[in-house]
Amino acid sequence: MTTHPNRILLVDDEQAVLDGLCRQHRKHYTLVSACGSAAGLEAVAQDGPFAVVVTDFQMPGMNGTQFLAKAREHDPDMIRVMLTGQADLQTAIDAVNRGHIFRFLSKPCEPEVLRGCLDAALEQFRLRNVERDLLEQTVRGSIEVLADVLALSNPAAFGKATRIRGLVRHIVQHLKLADGWQYETAALLSQIGYVAVPDDLLDRMLAGESLPADQAAMLERHPEVARDLLLKIPRLQAVAEMVYHQNSPAKLADDRVVVLGGRMLAAALDFEEFISVGATCKQALDALKKEGDKYDKGVLEALASAKMSSSADVAQVVPVRQLHVGMVIQEDVRNAEGNLIVGHGHEVTEGSLQRLRNYAELGQLEKIDLRVHMPQTKSKAGESSAA
Repeated sequence: MTTHPNRILLVDDEQAVLDGLCRQHRKHYTLVSACGSAAGLEAVAQDGPFAVVVTDFQMPGMNGTQFLAKAREHDPDMIRVMLTGQADLQTAIDAVNRGHIFRFLSKPCEPEVLRGCLDAALEQFRLRNVERDLLEQTVRGSIEVLADVLALSNPAAFGKATRIRGLVRHIVQHLKLADGWQYETAALLSQIGYVAVPDDLLDRMLAGESLPADQAAMLERHPEVARDLLLKIPRLQAVAEMVYHQNSPAKLADDRVVVLGGRMLAAALDFEEFISVGATCKQALDALKKEGDKYDKGVLEALASAKMSSSADVAQVVPVRQLHVGMVIQEDVRNAEGNLIVGHGHEVTEGSLQRLRNYAELGQLEKIDLRVHMPQTKSKAGESSAA
């Protein structure tokens, strides 16, 4: 249902009190009343969201502090106000500590005083949402910039990262995990540490050359480099730790989300590595199962039903000028000198789209008609709940 952004819920065990409050303030606010704590929780669950809730303290069955603590579980963003005749210090302390109360008012409360409190509560709600929206935009923008940096600086690594994200997205959906954006973002940025590695060293690694120990160690440090970069972005701490543990999964005693994310990345990376050298999905999965408890059983079960290309995708050959963000390129794209511009499995971003168009305009692409998959649905990592 569509709800008014500034709705206020009034909760009291006396209907006469609720009726009086509604008469006094209905011209100024959008009010909903609920008689008793049980009715209040039902309203929060079924009729929300509300910007503000005002509740009495002394109610049978469940007092105001207990009610607000439970209401907060349903809607943590709702601003909470306590209005009661029980104006003792301990009640106030308990209300603030357990219910995270914005204001604590004593009965009887003058209409002007309550109105001032409600205005302040609505402003607090507005500011909180503005701050959250800004943070979400900042996080999403940071993720997109980092992905574009990787796509432009290391097309092969970005192509691998997008293939890994596809596998992780499948695992998340199969396991019905909450906050899937974190796992998908970790997959998309799992290779970002390679931006610190010299191009010639990366080329030699991709060519399968044997590298001296010091150079191999430089490559192996890419998860640490990635973690240090990602820790600078708000709300990506868990993502940063997942990326760091992609080659050495965290201990089970550590954060559960980080442990699962790291082990999920490890399985997806190794699975993709087998596929990239020509193994079938079954052969890749059998190889992973031989590693004992290195991978989670649920993750391997999810990979068993994974497809490297979705059956819902439609394969087409399109000229560069008709590419758009979200298409997945199904071949290596090289310039006239044979250098890689974007790799197989690359999901087109704003940055890579502009790069391809520039090369095409200058006549420096090996070919301008590219084979792509066009997903019928597309979800961005971090899109739903980045904050």
